[in-house]
Amino acid sequence: SLPAETYQRAETLRRKARKTRSEFYARALEAFLKAEWVREQEERYAEGYRKHPENPREFEGLMNASMQTLPSEDW
Repeated sequence: SLPAETYQRAETLRRKARKTRSEFYARALEAFLKAEWVREQEERYAEGYRKHPENPREFEGLMNASMQTLPSEDW
């Protein structure tokens, strides 16, 4: 069961959006699930860097390549 204040806030938004309860809560659940998926992906990404940090030599190569490319661009 939802806390009364949460329910009232949700109902106010639902009525303003002119959505049925089913549609409103389905969209809210989809938004939550998407946000959770994004959070999980970000955690996996961060964990990958913790397990396999960048090698300073790799970064140096990237910087050298960037510096060779940027001067040729007309800004």
